[in-house]
Amino acid sequence: MDVLLIEDNPTDARLFEDLVNDSGDSVAIKWARSIAEARDSAGLAFDVVVTDLGLPDSRGLETAERVLAEYPGCPVVVMTGLDDPQAGVQAVQAGCQDYVVKGITDPALLVRTLRHAVERQAAERRIRESEERFRTLIEMSPDAIVLIAMAEVPEDAEIMFANPVARRLFKVGANSELAGAAASRVFSGIDASGLVHALCHVSRKGDGPRGLGDFRLSDGTGARIAVEVSAAPVFVDGRRAVQAVVRDISARREREREQRLAQAVFRTTAEAMMITDAERRIITVNPAFTQITGYPLEDVRGRSPSLLASGRHDAAFYADMWGTLEAEGHWRGDVWNRRSDGEVYVQRLTISRITDADGVVTNYVGVFSDVTEEKEASAALQYSASHDALTGLPNRALMVDRLEQALGVHARTGRGLSVLFIDLDGFKPVNDTHGHLAGDLLLQDVAERLRGCVRDSDTVARQGGDEFVVVSHDATDPDSAATIADKILQALRPSFDVGSASVRVGASIGIAQAPRDGTTVEDILHAADGAMYEAKRAGKGVWRFAGNAEEPIRLAYA
Repeated sequence: MDVLLIEDNPTDARLFEDLVNDSGDSVAIKWARSIAEARDSAGLAFDVVVTDLGLPDSRGLETAERVLAEYPGCPVVVMTGLDDPQAGVQAVQAGCQDYVVKGITDPALLVRTLRHAVERQAAERRIRESEERFRTLIEMSPDAIVLIAMAEVPEDAEIMFANPVARRLFKVGANSELAGAAASRVFSGIDASGLVHALCHVSRKGDGPRGLGDFRLSDGTGARIAVEVSAAPVFVDGRRAVQAVVRDISARREREREQRLAQAVFRTTAEAMMITDAERRIITVNPAFTQITGYPLEDVRGRSPSLLASGRHDAAFYADMWGTLEAEGHWRGDVWNRRSDGEVYVQRLTISRITDADGVVTNYVGVFSDVTEEKEASAALQYSASHDALTGLPNRALMVDRLEQALGVHARTGRGLSVLFIDLDGFKPVNDTHGHLAGDLLLQDVAERLRGCVRDSDTVARQGGDEFVVVSHDATDPDSAATIADKILQALRPSFDVGSASVRVGASIGIAQAPRDGTTVEDILHAADGAMYEAKRAGKGVWRFAGNAEEPIRLAYA
């Protein structure tokens, strides 16, 4: 099928071509941006002309009339917006074969509409050529056709003929059973009376075929159907009659309703939505996408979703994501991406693969929400559960977990480690003399000084009260552990400013080493704690190794 498409909007033209191509039918499309440009193709033969009603050199119903004049004998289908289906009805009334609503997403429906337009045009031509062929075509018409003998009183209108489609549509018997029957036997439902009166008006006015619009009727079982009716006055055996063409548009209306609903959800949902083609190029996004990412549709259309990448995920992450998507048809997870202003945020993303009836990928749909605050709240909760609220140091629970991991590394590699148990000397007098606020400030300053005595890979934790623990991965021998202990004692030697007062404290330090003093968390901490008490008994301000009460004491204050 050869199609001439007259459309000045490249995006709409491309979507039309994509839909036609997706149908799988053999269709060749010639694209013109205006009637003037289409006139250059007037010498070519086309099966159907599809035209937008709003062109640079023509608008509205005038467009349909001009295209019909430019291509006499060629079926014309017009494209209308979702909000203006009446324009399509008027174009059909003016002589066009059909109309399609912009935004249609069913390739089969689109191509079927075009083919029906071609078929109807051919049918009309054959009707003019032969009455016999006219009857054959009526019998074969895809639309319901009813011939009605009119009367002075509309309610007395009689059915003369109904083609097979009409009989199937309205669930009535053979045509012979309808002869002389009241029109109300076929037409029933909410708008039935209005339709019969409209048909009578066409018959009386006698000014040629005209579209009567849409009507809500019922079939023979009482089920509601939506129909589009056009009619023309005729004379049959000297009687005034009207021929009505009734097109069942129930499926179209349902698709349009579903499409309007889908578009409403797409526009109003709080979750961002992004649709790409099979090559993963962005086709469209919803307002929530723009609100979350900062990118409007015009900035992302045709581009890859990778424009959102934050750089926090490596190639292996994306390879795994797309591998899962292709294997299972969907992927769900959290992704760090970047907004248009450069801010990094967390998406909770679901990607789904869309395929046609043959299993060929046509689109990918991504739906995501911004969960940055949720992530931050979770991280803050996790931090508060594992860190001391006063000093910001890891608490006992986190220290025990890290020590357990360090001991596991030791068990695999044989590499030693040291644990220093630190108890402040002279802390209680500060609390008693200057108050708990001064004591809190002192503990915070002590924590800072302790951090400065160890490497980043080591752990400084607050055990509780005025007790601290250092887990050092690098202190694998007594000398290195003693060096850290000396640095701590020296760091605590200068006075501390706590509000308006200046105070001094010292420390007693117990040192335990794995595997010499134990291979479990409990054993190591118990040994370090015992060594700390040995240091206190030795006069405070010193350190001791576990299990060696006779070891010389190194005084940091000397």
